[in-house]
Amino acid sequence: MYLKLSVIAALATFATAAPSTTTTAAGAPAAPSSSPSVPASLIPLPAFSGTLVGVYPPQDKTAPTDTPLVKQWLQELNLTAIPTWPVVPFTAAGDPQNPTAIPAASCDWTETNCINKDLTTCPLGVWGLTYDDGPTEFSGKLYDFLDTTDQKATLFYIGSNVIQNPALARRACGAGHHIAVHTWSHNPSTSLTNEQFVAEVKYTEMAIKELCGFTPTYFRPPYGDIDDRIRSLLWAMGYTSTGHMTLEHELYQNTVDAAIANLPKVQATWKTMPVSACMNDAHPYKEKNITLATMDGAKTGVTNNSTTSSTAAASASSTASAGSSTASGSVSHSTTGSGAVVNVAVSSVAVLAVAAVTLGQMMLL
Repeated sequence: MYLKLSVIAALATFATAAPSTTTTAAGAPAAPSSSPSVPASLIPLPAFSGTLVGVYPPQDKTAPTDTPLVKQWLQELNLTAIPTWPVVPFTAAGDPQNPTAIPAASCDWTETNCINKDLTTCPLGVWGLTYDDGPTEFSGKLYDFLDTTDQKATLFYIGSNVIQNPALARRACGAGHHIAVHTWSHNPSTSLTNEQFVAEVKYTEMAIKELCGFTPTYFRPPYGDIDDRIRSLLWAMGYTSTGHMTLEHELYQNTVDAAIANLPKVQATWKTMPVSACMNDAHPYKEKNITLATMDGAKTGVTNNSTTSSTAAASASSTASAGSSTASGSVSHSTTGSGAVVNVAVSSVAVLAVAAVTLGQMMLL
C-alpha cells in the first residue's frame, strides 16, 4: 500500500527522536475571522484576466506526450543520460504489480525506502512544514489560518488543481509560500514513461509560471514513489526531490481541519518553516531575482534593477484576484489517505507524547 512505509517510518522516527532545544511560540494562533482579509502580497504577481492563456491537458488525466510543447521540452533534455530502469505498473490498490521485478540498483523508494540525494531532513529542532495536493476548495481556510501567525509553508501543487483554482494559487504565491511541483495528475511517478513524466512536471510548472511569474525547482513524488530513473529526469529538468520530511494535505476538509488543529502544537515545539527555509535556500525558483526567507536571515522579496520589493505596493491587482476562504472550486484528486513521516527531533518525553497524538490526527487513515 502507498501508506505502509510511511507509517512504519513515522513510528520509527518518533521512537528514536533525540532531545533538542527549541523555540516556543508565544501562544497558539487566534482563530481566523469569519471574513478574513487577504494579506498584502510579498511577491508581485503577473497580470491575470481570469482566463488562462496557456493550453493545458485535461484535468486529472495523464499529460499527453504528442503536443508541440512536450516535443520541445523533450528536445531540450538529454534523455540518453537517463537510466533505463523499467516502468513499474501499479495495481488499483496502490502497489507495484510485480515488486520482485524492480531492480535493487534502481533505488526505488516505494519498495525499499531508498534515498538518493532526496531532501528528507531539516536541522535538529526544525519542522519543514509542507502541504500536498493543492490548491483545492478547502485551501482558502488553511491559508487564512497560516496568515494568523505569518506562517509560511512549502505547497506541493498538482497542476490540474492549479488551473482549476487559479485565484487560490495566486494568493499563496503572492503571500511568499514556497511553491513546488507535485505532478499534473498525481499518478505514481515510476508508473510513467520518461515522456509522460516530463509532460506531467512541465505542464504543472507552466501553469505556476503563468499565474505566479516564477518557475519552481522543488518536486515531491506522489505517494513518495520515485527511483533513479525519475530522479535523473528531475535533475535534467533542474529539480530537487523532497521526500517525506513531513507530509500533510490541503486536499479535503478533514485534512485541513487536522492541520489547523495541530499546527499550534507543532509551532510550540519546533521552529516551523518551509523546506526551502530550513535548507537555507533563498532562491528556490529559477528566477534568481526572487528571494524567500531562510533560517540564516534572508528576507522575502523581489529584486529589480537593484531595488528590492517586499511589500504589496508592487501589485494591487494581484491582491484583488488572490482569493480567500470563500473561493470556489472542486477537488480534482481522489486519494483518500494521508501519511506523515517526520524526520525531526523532540525536546522532551512529554513533547514526544503530544507529537504522537498529533501524528495520529494528521494521518487520518
